[in-house]
Amino acid sequence: MELKSAPDGALADHRRELILETLAEGGQCRVSDLAKRFSLSEMTVRRDLQVLEAQGLLRRVHGGAVLVNPDIEYPIRAREGQSQKHRIGRCAAGLIRNGMAIYLDSGTTAMELALVIKEGLPGVSELSIVTHGINIAIELSGHTTYGVHLIGGELYHNGLSTVGPVALTQIAQLHFDLFFMGARGIDATVGWTNSNQLETQLKHAAIAQSRQVCAIADSAKWGQRGFAPIVPFNDIPVWVSDEDLPDTAREAADAAGMTLIIAD
Repeated sequence: MELKSAPDGALADHRRELILETLAEGGQCRVSDLAKRFSLSEMTVRRDLQVLEAQGLLRRVHGGAVLVNPDIEYPIRAREGQSQKHRIGRCAAGLIRNGMAIYLDSGTTAMELALVIKEGLPGVSELSIVTHGINIAIELSGHTTYGVHLIGGELYHNGLSTVGPVALTQIAQLHFDLFFMGARGIDATVGWTNSNQLETQLKHAAIAQSRQVCAIADSAKWGQRGFAPIVPFNDIPVWVSDEDLPDTAREAADAAGMTLIIAD
């Protein structure tokens, strides 16, 4: 869509509505991407972001903007692509072996995996589950014979999780066979990204303490770019996604030597 750079008025209001709609899609946007998408100058985009920030609708960051609370509507995100996430969770559960210590990321797809684990895994009688996802720990607590460990720390309301120095210290003292990692954006060039830095720090810590990392991310994440980098695209050895994953993503995974598992 092309919009002309114009003084404040009806056109400017319309521009800003479109910017907010773009933010609502992924929780963040870049000045350069907005300028390209709407055929605007980057100066015009920055001016619009400044106005929207003054209205309390977003927060400007280096290179772009994020919603004030990008994760606040967790129940809504949980309903988005629920069938795909459920299939991904069930498929990912097939990677778990008896006696493992696994780390479950926070997030809606990790919750779907937790629900499968809650049912009991064939051939898996002993399993240690560690997570900083508060809702995940609550879901599993008292409903499974497997060991469940919740990482402590500061409460991050938007992500229903714990974060901060205490959480990072606890993770650094543990070792995991397999880390099931979520992401808010996946791009072959930019890599795996997240919408906030607090939880991204915990992902880094869990990766460092894990023998194997498996990304659990649905096809809607492909082509999205969060502001907080997790790791380069090629650094993730296993990715479980859904059948709607586009050919470009499949080809990128193949070129990276990644094991791509499509949940059916």
